[in-house]
Amino acid sequence: MGESWPLFLFLAGLIAAWSMLILGVMRSMLSKCIGDLEDKISGISGLGKDLQRLEREFLEMKATLPLDYVRKEDHMRFELVLNTKLDRLHQDMMTAINAKEKTR
Repeated sequence: MGESWPLFLFLAGLIAAWSMLILGVMRSMLSKCIGDLEDKISGISGLGKDLQRLEREFLEMKATLPLDYVRKEDHMRFELVLNTKLDRLHQDMMTAINAKEKTR
């Protein structure tokens, strides 16, 4: 029994060293994973800021859109009114010309 103590202590030391090695590797892997997660989280928060900026720009564009552009229906209505006025003017001019020719 006295001869097995040094072997037992050697094996216990070997197991302890192996455990420390495994714990060191696990710790480095875990710290790398946590670092990657922190990078992803900071990237996601950056996306939130970009999303807020895009939303603000979209709302500004939506507010200025009616001032800068004319809808198709509005343009067609305006063109119809303008053509009606031009037709009426043409008709009045033709009536005036016909009346003038009759008086000659």
